[in-house]
Amino acid sequence: MRTNRIRYFLREGMKNVSRNRLMSVASVTTTFATLFILGVFLALTMNVNSWAEQIARDCQVQVFINEDSTPEQYDAIGQQIQNIQGVATIEKCTKEQIFEEVKTKLEAKGEESILVGLENDNPYRDSYKVSLTDLTLTEAVAEQIQSIQGVANITDFQETAGIIYSISENIKNFSLWIIVILGVISAFIISNSIKISVFSRRKEIHIMKYIGATNWFVRWPFLVEGMVVGFYGALIAFGVIWLVYWRIYESVSVQFLQLVPFSAMAWLLIGAFIIVGIVIGFIGSLISIRKHLKV
Repeated sequence: MRTNRIRYFLREGMKNVSRNRLMSVASVTTTFATLFILGVFLALTMNVNSWAEQIARDCQVQVFINEDSTPEQYDAIGQQIQNIQGVATIEKCTKEQIFEEVKTKLEAKGEESILVGLENDNPYRDSYKVSLTDLTLTEAVAEQIQSIQGVANITDFQETAGIIYSISENIKNFSLWIIVILGVISAFIISNSIKISVFSRRKEIHIMKYIGATNWFVRWPFLVEGMVVGFYGALIAFGVIWLVYWRIYESVSVQFLQLVPFSAMAWLLIGAFIIVGIVIGFIGSLISIRKHLKV
């Protein structure tokens, strides 16, 4: 009995979609637009987060040690830095290593003469490169490192970290509001589309109500119609997002900017699209039929 009802609801819902082709196309188009913009902002958010992680690995805090520190003191300072909450890793950079790195870079440019005579009078200091678990902790970690005895000075990227974090949060908040606004618009258009179906079958609905049909029995075909419209919009949006993102991914130089592969976000996008699309359709249908159930 329950299986027959489900088949009836699905059959009637699909019939409603085909009966109101023009409005169904308008509803699918609006849902597609909403989900496409949702996909754009989801992809943008995921890439901004990925870029933030990439920059976080590069935006290390450079800790310079006092020139008169002994090797034992140098190691002890490193241990204290490692114990600070928010520190992910530390990399030991002796002044000899730094000198050799600078020398290699200058030799590549043909300017190695700059370092002539400095082999025995190394101008660099021992230091540590400190990576953080979270860019927002840069200021707090930098203050704790500066208070360690034997630390001469530090170089951090607090301003850069703040800008990256601010951009990431603003994109997330803006995306949320855009999705909510477009979701309401889509639900409104789907509601108007389904109102046509409801109006054309109002006599049938009234008769069903008079002979004892429950509200939900009357509702379900129209709810199925809304969910089908949302589902179609979701599939179209996913296909277009995949095509657009693939073109962008192929055209952007990986060496300059590492984009998140589409495969890493595909399941998130299709899942979000289908859920949001069906929910929008369901809500739009629920709103449209409420008036005609009051018999």
